[in-house]
Amino acid sequence: MSKTFTAQNPATAQAVGQEIIEWDQAQVLNAIKAADAVKAQLAQSDPSKRAALLNAIADSIEAQKENLAQMAHQETALPMPRVTGEVMRTVIQIRAFATLVKKGGHLLPIIDLADPDFQPVARPDLRKTQQPLGVVAVFAASNFPLAFSVAGGDTASALAAGCPVVVKAHPSHPNTSQLVYEAVISAIQSQGLSKDLFAIVQGINPQITHWLAQAPEITAIGFTGSGLVGKLLIKLSQERAVPIPVYAEMGSLNPVFFTPTALSEKADELAKAAMDSALLGSGQFCTKPGIIIVPADSNGDKFIAQVEEYVAAQKVGPLLNKGIASRFSDSTGKLAKSAGLKVISGVNNADGFGVTPTIFVVDWADVKNHDDLLEEHFGPTSVIIRAPFDQFLTVAKAMAGQLTAALHAGATENVSELVNQLTQLAGRVIWNGFPTAVSVTAAQNHGGQWPASSTHTTSVGLDAIYRFVRPVVYQNFPDNQLPAQLQNANPYGIERVVNGERGVKAI
Repeated sequence: MSKTFTAQNPATAQAVGQEIIEWDQAQVLNAIKAADAVKAQLAQSDPSKRAALLNAIADSIEAQKENLAQMAHQETALPMPRVTGEVMRTVIQIRAFATLVKKGGHLLPIIDLADPDFQPVARPDLRKTQQPLGVVAVFAASNFPLAFSVAGGDTASALAAGCPVVVKAHPSHPNTSQLVYEAVISAIQSQGLSKDLFAIVQGINPQITHWLAQAPEITAIGFTGSGLVGKLLIKLSQERAVPIPVYAEMGSLNPVFFTPTALSEKADELAKAAMDSALLGSGQFCTKPGIIIVPADSNGDKFIAQVEEYVAAQKVGPLLNKGIASRFSDSTGKLAKSAGLKVISGVNNADGFGVTPTIFVVDWADVKNHDDLLEEHFGPTSVIIRAPFDQFLTVAKAMAGQLTAALHAGATENVSELVNQLTQLAGRVIWNGFPTAVSVTAAQNHGGQWPASSTHTTSVGLDAIYRFVRPVVYQNFPDNQLPAQLQNANPYGIERVVNGERGVKAI
């Protein structure tokens, strides 16, 4: 008999939705093999057809907007406006990839024509383009039931690259995942393509991770989640006969520095804004400001006093599942008993998977006494570090890699050294702002130095597509044997670089 599991509504801890059948190893491997068998359908599609597929997927998901939002709300207890907005974020990012591939932007064709006089030796005809890697395994995140889930950024960018996708659905929102899967399959089939190009794997068995990561047909992995699982995927990928890339986004502390000048102007306002960012979504964002650095002076003290007053009245929604809530309560409870830490508590939420917002305050000199203080704690918490302003650079240099880093400073302050150090840590550096809210644009980078990310790539924005392609050069090929994007006539009419000059002209 097949094993089943059910989702739980975090607000009540009660079961919600249908019983979900857990996949066994044979089903997982069969789905991967089926995707591999039809991968040429997607890999060989021209830009217009690829774009049409992506737009069809976006349309199909948008058509289910109300149903998806309602189910996601029940399974995550996230507010309806949040999940409704997330449906549209999912749709918008898929359409953005459609626009990119329709213009051929994902192919990056570069042509260096043969040149017998080239130095130091004659140059052959060289034509480079990007080719899809193959079947991609995607692991959905718990905290974004749509935008980082079954049809989220990893899936959208992999499909845009021309790769079939097998997604491990997150067990916290399996019914939402099933609805999205059905919408995607409907769109794929409407374009005359095989439904085997896309599959979701449901289940809570930890071995599913191993089956996906070790299947020889899997050529890359996209992951958003904990460092524990991310590092396991990296280990499994390296142990394969043929290692594969793991594009893991594994969380971050996202330090926010406040200079004395910034706080002297508006300490009260900034304290509230910092807490709003830290507690947003019950602190379940990978871009949450988990460390806040303030000067050890009267400005910093004023900031902390305002935090204490403001947080005392704050109550947040439940966490996404029982495991997250238990880990949060255990870790903050342990820290609260540590000597040398000031603890600021909010209002307890006793319902479902509710927790208590908890902010810690510590002097920089005492941080070394708390090994787990500078680890990510997923939920409504942050650590405020008091440090002399002239030690801010030292604090920054002591930090590991981050997704983001932010600095609040006066317009004329000389903070260039600190800014430069923050760019060494993070993939996105923010001036006089907070890290939560990630714009889905071509210029976005959602990644950082280890251990925030496993590679120097982004999981948000158009550049995410380049994780799932690789360059191939065709040397001295006859024109009729070349991929269309490299042929002299440029039949797709896309932008190319020919002998160093960018344009769309035929050769």
